[in-house]
Amino acid sequence: MRWLLIFLGLATHVQADMPDKITLVAPKYWCPFACEAQAEQEGFAIEIAKHAFAEMNIKVVYFNMPYDRALREVREGSVDGVIPTFKEEAPEFIYPQQSISVTKYCFYTKPYKNWQYTGIPSLEKINFLATSGYSYSQDIDLYIASMKGSHSVELLKGEDIPQRMFKMLEYERFDALLDDSMLIDFMKANTGHGADLRVAGCLDVINHGYLALSPKHKPRSAYFADVFDKGVGILRSKNKIKAILKKYGIDDWHNELFIQVKASKKEL
Repeated sequence: MRWLLIFLGLATHVQADMPDKITLVAPKYWCPFACEAQAEQEGFAIEIAKHAFAEMNIKVVYFNMPYDRALREVREGSVDGVIPTFKEEAPEFIYPQQSISVTKYCFYTKPYKNWQYTGIPSLEKINFLATSGYSYSQDIDLYIASMKGSHSVELLKGEDIPQRMFKMLEYERFDALLDDSMLIDFMKANTGHGADLRVAGCLDVINHGYLALSPKHKPRSAYFADVFDKGVGILRSKNKIKAILKKYGIDDWHNELFIQVKASKKEL
């Protein structure tokens, strides 16, 4: 009986030590993935995370932060996680098994340009804009790194990056921008920004975004990763993820074949 009481006491202590709150950050211009904190629509990735953790009795505190700074703060352990992130962008972070988004990157130009992306050699004919801290594909990342310090590629940091890109194309400082097709489509449909941009070819890669958790506090992050996967499993069993995505006009990326077919049709 005495050993049973000790065991129960230890179990209660362990349960009491489990965190019941997680802090997540993302830029506010990442709609529909992550939007402005406290807005009516905070982004489908944020909503999925909030509902998944709520299923496990964990509260999500979400606030906005530029992506470069978000990666730094999570890496240092000041906040628990950033969402969504590609594993290539922060390989030392802790990740759940379940992805929370998919991304297909495309080049965009003004309508009067006739340039088309057909591979790395075609980039030698233009200069383009991209976002600092992002991983696009192995070939594109290597090209961007090789062009560091030149005018061929400029990496933007901070807030409102898509709008700043649009203006730089408008002023003809650059020929093209490289960004997520879902983000650009959402902005066109909901804000009118970039309405005249034309798709000038897409990368032949589909990237999965994840809840990226701090490597500074590995036991805490591993706990959150496990809890998140369980919560997402519950959401899927209740069809809640599809309901969240529907609010943003998005199909479930869980069907990888459908995502690939849909992306291919957009390029035609």
